[in-house]
Parts: sequence; C-alpha cells; structure tokens
Amino acid sequence: MKNILIVHNPTAGDAEHSKQFLVDFFKDTGMVTTYVSSDEAGWEQSLRNKPDAIYLAGGDGTVHSLAIELLKIKNPDERPPVLLQPLGTANNIATTLSIKEKEVFLPIDPNAEKRKFDCGKVSGIKGDGIFLEGVGMGIFPELIAEMKKQEVNPEEKLDRSLNVLLKIVKKYKAQKAKIELDGFTVKGSFLMVEVMNIRYIGPKLHLAPDANPGDGYLNLVMIPENKREELEAYVKSLIAGKNSYDLRKMIFSLRVQKLKIKWKGSKVHLDDALDEDYSGEKIKMKILPGALTFLK
Repeated sequence: MKNILIVHNPTAGDAEHSKQFLVDFFKDTGMVTTYVSSDEAGWEQSLRNKPDAIYLAGGDGTVHSLAIELLKIKNPDERPPVLLQPLGTANNIATTLSIKEKEVFLPIDPNAEKRKFDCGKVSGIKGDGIFLEGVGMGIFPELIAEMKKQEVNPEEKLDRSLNVLLKIVKKYKAQKAKIELDGFTVKGSFLMVEVMNIRYIGPKLHLAPDANPGDGYLNLVMIPENKREELEAYVKSLIAGKNSYDLRKMIFSLRVQKLKIKWKGSKVHLDDALDEDYSGEKIKMKILPGALTFLK
C-alpha cells in the first residue's frame, strides 16, 4: 500500500485533531497521502484516484458517507480497504469491530489483517438506501427526533440521550407491525423493531450482542409492548453505568438475510438519518454480504 487517502471529519467528537496532525502520521512511511475533509463539498471525487487504502478519521456518520461512495464502485474487489480511527460520539461501528476509541494514532500497516463487512440495502423509506448500522422503527426514531431539537456538546450527548430515551420508553405508544420472513410472518404490537447489522445503535444500546457484520446475515430485533418495564430497567442500568443487564428478558431476535415490514407508526430511521413522514409503504431489506473491507 503506497497511495493513502485520508478522509477526515474535523468536527467529529471533541475535534481535538487536525489535518496536519493526521498527515504527520505518515511521514517517513514511504506512503503518499492525499487529505480530504468530509465537510467539504466534492470530497468524494478523490476516490477517482483509486487509493490503495483509506484512513478514515471520524464517527459513524462519516463511515456511512464513505460507504455510500465506495458502493458505487461496482466491483467489490476494487473498493479500497478502510482503516477506521473512531473520533465520533458513539462510534458503534468501531465498537462492533473491537476498535478502541481514541487509541494511539498509528499509520496504516501494509500487512494489516483484512475484515469483510456486510451492508444492508433498503427500499420503502427516505434516504440513500444503504445502511451499516441498522434500520428501525419505534422508540429509537423518536429519540433521534427529540435529540435533533436539543443543542448538546459531545461530552454530554450520550448521557443526555439516555435520559431522554428513558422518558420516551415510559410514554411511547406501541405500534403494530407485520414482518414477513422466509416461510412465516410475525405480527404484534412493538415498542421497537430494529434490523441491525452491528451490535449497537444510538447511545451505545447493545441490542444485538450476537450480530456479526461479516456473517452474511442481519439481526431482526423486536421488543414487544409487554416488555416495557424490562426496557426501562435496561436503560436505567445504562444510565447507572452498568452493562450487566440480561437482554434476553426483553428481546426477541432472529437472523435474516431479507425481510419485509409494514409499520403503523410515522417515523423510521436509516442509520442516524430520520424519515419523519413514513407513509406506511412496505419496507424491504436485504443483506449485501462482504460489501466493504476494514483493516485491523
């Protein structure tokens, strides 16, 4: 690997990083770097130069933006591998990949192990149609909508999100869903339905502990109306800084490769993007196995 593209979100997290700070990592490595800021229009044009690898410094949203551009390269073998340096607030993708937040910054290792990463494809809701984290309905889209109204600094955002989430859990009216899978259908009233590619969503909600974004499957996670008290207890445990809650008390989960959902509510999310005007159209999802490659 010689030609490295640095994709940087300079406003991610606490923003204690700069262009020069990142470029300096590659001094005396023999690698040639091109730097782009994801905040600048047209940054994606840099992919036309076909870098050997990408050094991505940013959060989950920056990973999503890069993935959209990489998936435009039709041949998966021509999509450059990505080394992720997590700088965001939640960093759910990095956590699933066991990449520690704000670890010692290092340049790309040409001999680093490669890890395939699935993506999901969705139709029936607003957005770019690709997800890395998950698509869902119920309580979590309500949380996204509420947090959009609040101005919170990155240091306080996770704690504030959990406290807002607890209030939503207590009052949210469960909605009916019809979920069509291979050979059978699930119907019921749910507080939350999430189709997850990774283990976490939002403020580090560990809703799919068995999810593996390289196994060719999505995880359908359902929390029915009668598990409200258990969901409250889980959120309270997170607020208290505990991670020992037994999720089996509230979650029903299935591994799927494709599915269809009809939802009675009006809000749906795709990763961290919100569709507040979902009209009830049937939502279709399927897995795109091995769509991306990450470097360890």
